Amino acid sequence: MRIAICDDEEVFVRKIYQFLWQQHDCVVDCFLSPVELLEKIAAGERYDVFFLDILIAPINGMELARKIRERDKYAILVFITSYLEYAPEGYRVNAFRYLLKPVVENDLHLIMNEIRKKLNDSAQTLLLSTPECNLLLHIPEILYLETADKETVLFCLDDVITLRKSLNELQSLLPETFFFRVHRKFLVNLSHVREYDRQRLTLDSGQTLPVSRRKSREFELSLKAYIEGDIYA
Repeated sequence: MRIAICDDEEVFVRKIYQFLWQQHDCVVDCFLSPVELLEKIAAGERYDVFFLDILIAPINGMELARKIRERDKYAILVFITSYLEYAPEGYRVNAFRYLLKPVVENDLHLIMNEIRKKLNDSAQTLLLSTPECNLLLHIPEILYLETADKETVLFCLDDVITLRKSLNELQSLLPETFFFRVHRKFLVNLSHVREYDRQRLTLDSGQTLPVSRRKSREFELSLKAYIEGDIYA
């Protein structure tokens, strides 16, 4: 697990770093400036988890989080703060937890356990065997699946893959917490749904898919359960 800590108070950075390095065997990079962190990300560095101070300059923690989200939709964000008044704004960038100052090691330990559970639950890799090769798919990158005759087409963030497997077979391999069959021909990744009504939905990629009339209510309930679980779990 790769972790970035960004806080302009060195004493807090050092305390979190020592705890993570000693107790959780993580690779940890420390930043006293949000500009330095953004430069590192722009250079291609990727982190699984960010611990971000909210009251930091010249870019505050919320704006820093928004810039991180532009590049990484799945990274876990933990805000370090003395005030919980920022909580509503934090959920707009899908904040995972708030770590209150002064930092208590027990709080850090609990947060790390929750982070490991979330990573194990949601950042899964699907192994598919085909006649040509063994295919590894990062599940969060799948937008949706569409059945076509005896094949299924997987539409991913950066690729389109056609497999000689049924949609039912692939659906059984994917976590039902994150995927929903909105139509007999379509299985959608709920994390990519941007807007919807009773007849159709739009993904954050801009693609539009039909929603079966008899599935619309169940879809709405599943999406609500996903959102609540994704924010608070």
